[in-house]
Amino acid sequence: RHVLVVCTTNRPPEDLYKDGLHRERYVPALVEHFNGKFIVAPVTGTDFRAMMFRSEADALGGSEARSGGEAAPKQVFFEGGCAETALSQALPCKVDVLSPGSMKVSWGRQLIVPGMDAGVARFHFDDLCRRALAAEDFLHIAMRFHTVYVHNVPKLTLEEHNEARRFTNLVDALYEHSVRLVCHSDVPLGDVLRSVEALREASAEDGHDADRLGLFETMYDDQPNFQIQIKELGSRAKWQEMQDRHVVEEQRSVAARLGRMAQPEAAAGTTGSGWSVAPSASDLSAPDQGVAGVMVAAVGSLQESGFAARRAVSRLKEMQTKPYLEAARQRRDSMMA
Repeated sequence: RHVLVVCTTNRPPEDLYKDGLHRERYVPALVEHFNGKFIVAPVTGTDFRAMMFRSEADALGGSEARSGGEAAPKQVFFEGGCAETALSQALPCKVDVLSPGSMKVSWGRQLIVPGMDAGVARFHFDDLCRRALAAEDFLHIAMRFHTVYVHNVPKLTLEEHNEARRFTNLVDALYEHSVRLVCHSDVPLGDVLRSVEALREASAEDGHDADRLGLFETMYDDQPNFQIQIKELGSRAKWQEMQDRHVVEEQRSVAARLGRMAQPEAAAGTTGSGWSVAPSASDLSAPDQGVAGVMVAAVGSLQESGFAARRAVSRLKEMQTKPYLEAARQRRDSMMA
């Protein structure tokens, strides 16, 4: 029998796996096949989630900042003010019952939960996004709780692209599992990831931008594979030795980056590749310089972080709408049954 497959994408086919390693080996032929054998509607760039959010806001008073009212859904996103006040407004019956606990996440590890009770959990932003947590860990949170309160979400800078990637992974996991997210941010929601969205335009050709965006730093690794590494290395002691070396290398990398920021003139000069910010006399074999192929992969990873940030902002808007909150309510009822 014949099966009709309908695929959607928020990128045009020619941008799939953009700047990826060895992309030229197979993606162009695949794109040609798509365009020749399938009807491909153009990607317009319209954010339908944001449109739905704005239409609801307009219906409730012409502003994205909801002020309440009988027809309005209960407020779940709060800007500024006290985190405890936001919690008491969103979850008044949970303020006094949330107590510290822990839960199992990937690889059998334990995650400390500052407050939890009957499907509800609360976390400080730092508890989730400034620690070595992976996308799989956030999936465990999404499957365990029907309501998650995250407070003191800051405005993230370009240098905090690792923290931003964790935050976008968290949003993705909660969104895909219809979890009600109660969020308290220090700045307007649209400003939280605004700087990181600029990573979509990261380029290996512009050396100064590459350095400023952190291409010479250790990239965020969201795979908690320490148990596999221990097995491969033969002992926990060898694994710990490897981790200690990584810490030293990261400290050196951070020190080098701070030194470059303090002395902008040091970025003058070029190398044979034309993209490096290192002076022409620099040793390109040094760990913090890398090679062109690795830098291309790093740039691609940063671009994906920027794209994920833009998607997360769109999803955060939808997570405040009536349809999403209704889906979250149904999931909550099913978990409590």
